[in-house]
Amino acid sequence: MPTTNQSSSSGEGGLRAEAIAWVIRLRNQHLSPEERQAFDAWHAQSPIHAKMYKNVSEVWDDPELHGAAIEAARTEVPSTARPRPAISRWFGYGSAVAACAILMWMAAFEFDLITKWQADFSTVVGERRMIELPDHSMVMLNTDTAIAMAFDEQGRRIRLLKGEASFKVQSDPDRPFLVESTDTTTRAVGTEFIVRAGSMSDRVTVVEGTVEVANRRTDEQTKRLSAGFQVEMQTGRLGDPRPVDLYTVAAWRRGRLVVNGAPLEQVINDVRRYHPGMILLWNRDLASTQVTGTYNLEEPSKILALLTKTFPLRSVAVTDRFIVLY
Repeated sequence: MPTTNQSSSSGEGGLRAEAIAWVIRLRNQHLSPEERQAFDAWHAQSPIHAKMYKNVSEVWDDPELHGAAIEAARTEVPSTARPRPAISRWFGYGSAVAACAILMWMAAFEFDLITKWQADFSTVVGERRMIELPDHSMVMLNTDTAIAMAFDEQGRRIRLLKGEASFKVQSDPDRPFLVESTDTTTRAVGTEFIVRAGSMSDRVTVVEGTVEVANRRTDEQTKRLSAGFQVEMQTGRLGDPRPVDLYTVAAWRRGRLVVNGAPLEQVINDVRRYHPGMILLWNRDLASTQVTGTYNLEEPSKILALLTKTFPLRSVAVTDRFIVLY
């Protein structure tokens, strides 16, 4: 069943997948008292959980979308891995297609035209891009990322509108370098750091030098980070700085995903960011299974193929963009 705890690393895509799984279960089968209790606990975790469930429910109940998904389910589709067995014990095939349709429908509107218009530089899903800024600082944009910049004699300001970016800043004490993301402002003079922005959390990691991270929403005390430390903003508050493995955190800059004992669900959520479509992990029994390895982010479909060979997982491709793992 869907998990009752949402880890900070699973992100918005993982939360959406959990909401979809709950909607399908509630619409298609009777829940036991224990399952109902698990759903209530999941729903009550935060206003974000409740809002995501409401949004998915509204889309699911759209008769045109649901009807189109079920109609599509009547056609035979190829499997991306092993021959497809009966999968009715997890969901009706129509429900799987409908879930994928909902995922894609919602994702299509998240990076809207307004964000595109605001951005000075952006990347599409699966793309990485290196940019030299007017002060000769360098920024690398990760997949599906957008930034806007404002440079003048008083300062250098970058807005991370979406995604993740790595900054290598040219020192200029008279012109502070600021990166604003969803809920945080990171201040640096001459340093190297990574910022990842999301609707649920912001994350700042220092690769070299020192930065100060402030909460944009409150007067909470600024956190000072040195190389090898990371701070995360969740539920409106900045966490305490914690040491991280820079080789792992910065692996995306080399086009790699490095995991060491990470939950399978987290790995799928990371791969999802690089896949031009949607991936749904339906087999919740394996969500917490630990994964260790190094994977090529330029070939997300091969990562999924490796996972299905390593773990008792199967995959169904609903076109090359919608993939259900069960």
